[in-house]
Amino acid sequence: MSTPFSPESYGRYYLVDKIAVGGMAEVFKGLRFSDGGFQMLLVIKRILQQFSENEEFIQMFIDEAKISVELQHPNIVKIYDFGKLHDNYFLAMECVEGKDLKSILRTLAKRRKLLPPEFAVYIAHEMCKGLDYAHKKADIEGSPLGIVHRDISPSNILISYDGDIKIADFGIAKAQISAYNTKDGVLKGKFEYMSPEQASGKDIDFRSDVFSAGILLHEMLTGRRLFKTDSDIKTLEKIKAVDINPPSARNPRVPRRLDDLVMKALTQNTADRYRDAKEMQTALAQYLYPATPSLTADQLAVFMQELFREEISEERGRLQEGTRIAIGLNEQVAELDVVEDWSGESRSSTAIQQAPSSRVPIAIAVAAILALLGVVAWALTRAPETERIEVTTESPFGALQVRLRPDGASGVFMLNGEKVGEGSSILLEELTPNQNQTIRIEAEGFFPYEEVITVDAGERLRLPVPLVSSAAPEEGPEVTAPEVTPVAPEKPSTATTDAPTPPSVVFRSTPAGAGVYVNDRLIGQTPLTWRAGTAGDTLQVRYQLAGYSSTSFSATVPDENQQERVSKTLKAKAAEPGKVRVQVKGWADVYVDGRASGQTPLTLELSAGSHTIRVQNPETGYEAQKTVDVVSGQLTKVTL
Repeated sequence: MSTPFSPESYGRYYLVDKIAVGGMAEVFKGLRFSDGGFQMLLVIKRILQQFSENEEFIQMFIDEAKISVELQHPNIVKIYDFGKLHDNYFLAMECVEGKDLKSILRTLAKRRKLLPPEFAVYIAHEMCKGLDYAHKKADIEGSPLGIVHRDISPSNILISYDGDIKIADFGIAKAQISAYNTKDGVLKGKFEYMSPEQASGKDIDFRSDVFSAGILLHEMLTGRRLFKTDSDIKTLEKIKAVDINPPSARNPRVPRRLDDLVMKALTQNTADRYRDAKEMQTALAQYLYPATPSLTADQLAVFMQELFREEISEERGRLQEGTRIAIGLNEQVAELDVVEDWSGESRSSTAIQQAPSSRVPIAIAVAAILALLGVVAWALTRAPETERIEVTTESPFGALQVRLRPDGASGVFMLNGEKVGEGSSILLEELTPNQNQTIRIEAEGFFPYEEVITVDAGERLRLPVPLVSSAAPEEGPEVTAPEVTPVAPEKPSTATTDAPTPPSVVFRSTPAGAGVYVNDRLIGQTPLTWRAGTAGDTLQVRYQLAGYSSTSFSATVPDENQQERVSKTLKAKAAEPGKVRVQVKGWADVYVDGRASGQTPLTLELSAGSHTIRVQNPETGYEAQKTVDVVSGQLTKVTL
């Protein structure tokens, strides 16, 4: 039985749930708090400690940040932050609440079911949209970045419980901005999802990703691994020979038209494949018709929520508990504005420990890219509430004095991973100046506490540590922060007083991500816990989310130690149609999705999505066809 994960602080983030541990990295759900009660859910991916000195892996990790931060697309996982903490690199990225394709196919296999073909086609369609964007991405001067993912595999395709499709992990991607270059003869990626040219160690382009997308579509339609054998060598040989049958050979319900679509992506000769991911996407959209991607996404969301009903409930339960603890940790740090004077006096903190420049992400290129997105390089550890006291002697060392809160708490003190003492307080002397010192406290009945500080030569720091009880509260989901009471050391006090918890209102919406306006002021996005109200006040609240009708309502701020929960379901707006102007040289009859619609020149109002436009002149015998993507509220010109 696995050990339950204990939420903990990590720099300016709080890790609230562990998602997975891979070969060289571990992944967590995390929270970040800011003013006004705003909180952001994201994913933290960090290198395992034992690989922190692996230069090749570190460079690949940096490359992933450099490439991914350039890619801002709905079908690609967004990167928000990159840095180094405790000699460990990490990425902060978009949280996709759902499953990867590998988990979906495994779950279906256990239940002896297949993924419905329309969902397989839709997933491949959205995947191709993201790939086409990445393949054609250019820098600010218009020069192509030459990005090829090279690891399109089930574990790197994420499907949210709302039906969204995201491509993840550009860690081994090939690109012009990559600092790490694969050595000749070295294969990077999962063998069974490589293209023939990649398996042969040849130069590859974006059509290699198209082949990998074809593998995934084949496996989604059949529920079977396409190239998996009992050895890597046999797998590579099978790929290079392209020794495969169409999906219908395993699943007779796959129609011939879909067979042809899949097999075109899986041709050995790159010239016979789709020209690019866009062409494959267009073919998939035509196959889906008359269904639209947006309609299929809604149906996939229902399918996902039914397939993983129990897992969703468990995940939300862990997230709620982890959030509760993180809020408590954050509140105690925020409210601890008085530090105890060890000489017996109480005073406000006179200085804030600043992070040394070495904590700024080391890759200048990464910092530059982050700056372009408006992300300012930040100190990776939360500034501890410390007080600096000058030592009277000219000492070449620094010192740190730590005391645990609440009074009576006792724990084990560790410095840079080594145990240095036990009890309720400790004095650490002869610390090397201007060097990161990692302090960790583990106390029975409390969550672990970890902090990184530096000291200067000849100074002493005082650090009161607010431990948070790991026991669930008897009433309500809130964590009550202990009141910090200055106590003279010669007259220690054992009494503690629980401070009242401010009233809070929890705003939730379906779907999540709606802007929350209180009295016409934006305070954050759902899900949001807000504590800035006054008990008894009546709030005028509005939820607003693109693509959905806004909803307004009233809410009342509860009393102290109480929480009011508000949940609303937003109604999707009917998509505004777009316009298409069709023209040819001369004249022609126009057919839209097989229906006669008039003669050119012709302007039509069509629903947003993909449509097939065919023109025909019976006098000259001229005929042409084109698939266009109609954008809501915009005019699309089609010349044939």
